[in-house]
Amino acid sequence: MSRQAMIIDMDRCVGCGACVIACQEEWDLPEDSYRNWVRPMPPSSSRSSIMFTHYVGLCGHCEDAPCLDVCPVGATFRDNCGRIIVDPGTCIGCGYCIETCPFGARMYRKDLGRVEKCDFCAPKVDAGQQPACVATCPAGSRIFGDLDDKNSAVSRYLSTHHVAKLETDEVKTKPNVFHAGKKEVLDLIFSENPPNPQKMHPPIEGKILASMISPGSMGLIGLVITGAVISFFRQLLKRKQKEADAMETEGEELSARPTLKRHDKPIIALHWFNALAWLFQLVTGIGLLGASKYRVTPDLVNNALLSLFGSRQSMLQLHFIIGAVWLSVLLVFSLFCIRRYLVPFLGELALNRTDLRWLWLKPKEMFLSSKIELPPQGKYNAGQKLFGIGIAVLIVLIVGSGLVITLAPGSEEIIRWAITVHFAAVMTAVAFLVLHIYMTVFNSTERPAFFSMLSGRISESYARKHNHLWWEKTKSH
Repeated sequence: MSRQAMIIDMDRCVGCGACVIACQEEWDLPEDSYRNWVRPMPPSSSRSSIMFTHYVGLCGHCEDAPCLDVCPVGATFRDNCGRIIVDPGTCIGCGYCIETCPFGARMYRKDLGRVEKCDFCAPKVDAGQQPACVATCPAGSRIFGDLDDKNSAVSRYLSTHHVAKLETDEVKTKPNVFHAGKKEVLDLIFSENPPNPQKMHPPIEGKILASMISPGSMGLIGLVITGAVISFFRQLLKRKQKEADAMETEGEELSARPTLKRHDKPIIALHWFNALAWLFQLVTGIGLLGASKYRVTPDLVNNALLSLFGSRQSMLQLHFIIGAVWLSVLLVFSLFCIRRYLVPFLGELALNRTDLRWLWLKPKEMFLSSKIELPPQGKYNAGQKLFGIGIAVLIVLIVGSGLVITLAPGSEEIIRWAITVHFAAVMTAVAFLVLHIYMTVFNSTERPAFFSMLSGRISESYARKHNHLWWEKTKSH
């Protein structure tokens, strides 16, 4: 681990701009894009003379860089040399980091659809060379090296010259780019080019994501888990062993009881494909959030996922690929099975007044009393209908926002809002899925419905009791 740094000596700098041209050529930048800059400043009258100077700047590779914590996919990171790097393969071009750099040292490459900035010419330096701007400067005004190496050029220079950092009382990011020169010159440069304190925090989309959606979604998931645990232990305390055993037997010995066909094989296959797609997307999504302030899992989990996939770029690519496959399968299924499966399924999800009463009574039946008689239900009870409707809406939001993130380069603000919608929809869907898994796997009353998604059939006795309207309709045919 080291700390690479740069000093710009304003006593030597003549403002020729050779460093800017060298940088543009090194990184093949468009004419209107700059990783560093030399900006002439208008003359300033002082007590002794009129000063002419210029503002020479670049990314400060700050030790307390606010841009590090706002990238939703971890594309901005600090490497082992202390440099802040933007991974071009991971960056999605949302511009969160641009909006959170008080020095304006980041730019958006519309031709590439991603963010770019100075990285101290990392590939050249790692190969034993100097950054392009340092090697090109005709006046030798740029000094570069490792701050942790006492014998480096930058360390020796710091020990013998007056230097200053571009900081204010409101912006203390500890940059590793220093300016040297006469105090009155540095004071003039810093006073005319102060860092923007309003860019020490993410834009409104990021604030919503960090302060409302993430904690709110996690709180929602916590409530669902708490409710599930309370319901589970309530069943244990009430000693409903006979009912549980009966339901277990009903699920495990379907072949020995009269059964009804509940699901066709294509529906079963689609259900488990969706489950696997959800699981993979959730895992890779969690891994991508590992380096941001939107993290929802401990570092141990995120580091393990990073080791598993090799890099965030790999996770992001796989996330996009599986998302595209998932969308394609859903579209193909909807197109070719619209009459046989999709329309009947949507019809089964329609809520009515009886369902509303069921939704009102079911929590009381679960948490307060088991003697409440619930209204008769169709093929799906009201809870399953509500889950199906909710997941359908959330899938539309997730897929739609994902497409915007993937296909809308050059629209930073749109992408930022799409990320917020994407994250909120995913976390809400996770809460729905946690409740769904509990109700179908751990709740003895609903467990046979889970087994029906494996065998395609359900016992007639269960259907008569829990899906009476559907049972009557099925028997009449």
